[in-house]
Amino acid sequence: MDIEIKGVRIDELGVQGKVKEILEGEGITELYPPQADAIEAGVLKDESLILCTPTASGKTLVSELAALKALEGGGQVIYIVPLRALAAEKFKEFKKWEQLGYRVDIQMGDIDSKWLPEHGNFDILIATAEKCDSILRSRPGWFKDLKLLIMDEIHLITTDRGPTYEVLIAKFKKLFPGVQVLGLSATIGNANELAIWLDAKLVKSDWRPVSLSQRLGLKGKSNDGVFEEVRKSALDGAQSLVFVNSRRSAEAVATDLALKLEKELNGEVKQELEKVSNDIISALSSPTAQCRKLAASVKNGAAFHHAGLVNKQREIIENAFKEGHIKAISATPTLAAGVNLPARKVVIRDIKRYTGMGLDYIPVLEYYQMIGRAGRPKYDTMGESVLLAASDAEMEYLKDAYVNGSPEDIHSKLGVEPVLRMHILAAIASGFVRDKEALLDFFRKTFFAHEYGIDREFSRKIERILIQLEKWGFIAIKGGAVRRMPEPQGGDIDASEMFISATELVDRGEKSEEGSEERLIPTPLGSRISELYIDPEDAHRFITTLEDPNNLGKIHPFSLLYLLTGSYELRPLLRVPQKQEDEIWGLYYEFEHKLLDEKHSGSESLERFKTSVMLNDWLEERTEDFVLENHNMAPGLLRIKLDVAEWLAYSCAEIAPYVKAGGAGGPNDLKMAFQRLQIRLKHGVKEELLPLVAIRGIGRARARKLFNAGIKTPNAVRNADMKKLGELLGEKIAKRVKLNLK
Repeated sequence: MDIEIKGVRIDELGVQGKVKEILEGEGITELYPPQADAIEAGVLKDESLILCTPTASGKTLVSELAALKALEGGGQVIYIVPLRALAAEKFKEFKKWEQLGYRVDIQMGDIDSKWLPEHGNFDILIATAEKCDSILRSRPGWFKDLKLLIMDEIHLITTDRGPTYEVLIAKFKKLFPGVQVLGLSATIGNANELAIWLDAKLVKSDWRPVSLSQRLGLKGKSNDGVFEEVRKSALDGAQSLVFVNSRRSAEAVATDLALKLEKELNGEVKQELEKVSNDIISALSSPTAQCRKLAASVKNGAAFHHAGLVNKQREIIENAFKEGHIKAISATPTLAAGVNLPARKVVIRDIKRYTGMGLDYIPVLEYYQMIGRAGRPKYDTMGESVLLAASDAEMEYLKDAYVNGSPEDIHSKLGVEPVLRMHILAAIASGFVRDKEALLDFFRKTFFAHEYGIDREFSRKIERILIQLEKWGFIAIKGGAVRRMPEPQGGDIDASEMFISATELVDRGEKSEEGSEERLIPTPLGSRISELYIDPEDAHRFITTLEDPNNLGKIHPFSLLYLLTGSYELRPLLRVPQKQEDEIWGLYYEFEHKLLDEKHSGSESLERFKTSVMLNDWLEERTEDFVLENHNMAPGLLRIKLDVAEWLAYSCAEIAPYVKAGGAGGPNDLKMAFQRLQIRLKHGVKEELLPLVAIRGIGRARARKLFNAGIKTPNAVRNADMKKLGELLGEKIAKRVKLNLK
């Protein structure tokens, strides 16, 4: 469709040759108004910029043009995203620039970067925030001449993941003075504050390539309001996204829509949907009740989308929706912040979300994220969002608060002590800072300091953390900037009583020892914990528990699982309904003598125990369907829990050499026990299958078939009769496995 632009054509920017050819191949010849504004603001002249414009208004193209400009001088470009799915999407988009000879790399997943090469081999790096931070901790030499740092979804600074975002920015600005920062977001209330912090210009616009119509409606009974909106779009040949507040609601709405949409589908569409449905069922080796429910809904044109789906199923749904086969998706709000998946109409059924205090209205910022999906560029002339209210009275409130409302301001979350502790250890362990003043100076560069300043109370908090890290053996404090007092006998340490800061000494007219200078030195253990990207407090608890003489002889897979469930990273734990408490306590007391940890402490111990039982069921080769039915843990969420548990088991194996003998076992025994646990968590197998799953191409199902047939080791597989192996695994798989063993 024709869009009136400011008159700036791509070739007027000096874009010629292969670059022009690539862009024109994607239908890009002119700039959208916000893109032109970004050019005028100097994004191609090394100016840092906050680009705050709606979804689909062309922020990625601005990033690409800025990246190409930065690369001209031989510099590097880093593009940071919050999610793996977004990383994969951006990697595909930037991959085309390899036609110019540039190297495009992607880094996500495994957070331990110790095994990466010393230097990165890339011109453009797409990475999740945590992975990039991990690389900085272990391999700072990866980055040699950073010219442009792109922070996608920069408004996430206000979330739990925000501290990593602002610490990354502060680190790169210190390592590469003058680096250009490009912050991208669709919705920020106080975007000007971010711009001031980054010494950047602000480009803010409400312009969209597809105009947006916002209106309100009533929910009605039994999703009548939702169905009526979806039906109107379907009859018009369009698709809808429906946002609800829970996984259960997403499934219920999709099931309901499917029953009603079936009659609206023609034979050709039904045939395509049948294929999609079969793909969903085969995504898991053992389909669950959730898989069957999803497949049944998809057959009739509707799907649900939430964190409980495995990645392959989400990809199948997203692709089928993009191809126009699926007519409606009911989803939790995570979809709004995820991959690019627009629809002509967005229906928001639930504007409230469950919190610790019950149902509460969501932030306006999230509302804007959801309605930003309405309208498909190049296909629609208008997008439509419909916010459903429970009553006429609520409709008036929603109109004022959301339709006419403004996104909230964002604020730093860096000041929380557990978060600070992790980033302080990382700064010291990586050699980024070497004394307290340098540490404070680093934090002065953060968004937190811009908002709240670095006062004496914050300085005291830093000192408390430093003393804590030293007591745990993760750092050593040398010199005279902190004068420690005698350690109190018994009870917890009150860090405020254990030091007198250099500032206070000056205030008192005292001086530290002449010529002395405080130095913060990481220990080998502290450096490894930082590289592993785990909470230092969790690491300390792991070590002290494993060294406790009362735990002698308790190395057992279940006890190790229970130890891991005490970590912050595995939250939230499985909830124990009141009616199950007596049953779970009974099991707990049966296992208590085997547990490697503290004595029970009420409901948290029950939740840890139940989560351990769920993980142990996976180790005992229970299916995803069993886990879903018995623990209400959907396959996608199970995979997330297993990934975290596997990472924690790996981390404990790496920490084991630092554990003093005399506790749960010697360092070598502990290391091997955690390594076995890590592999079992990855594959979901009993210990007897460990040799077989070590073979490339052999997972839990194939390993069990081989073992039950008497083929129990790699050598036995290597020597097995090809015909028998083919009967067990399939001829193609058998040949591939044999090849992998050569």
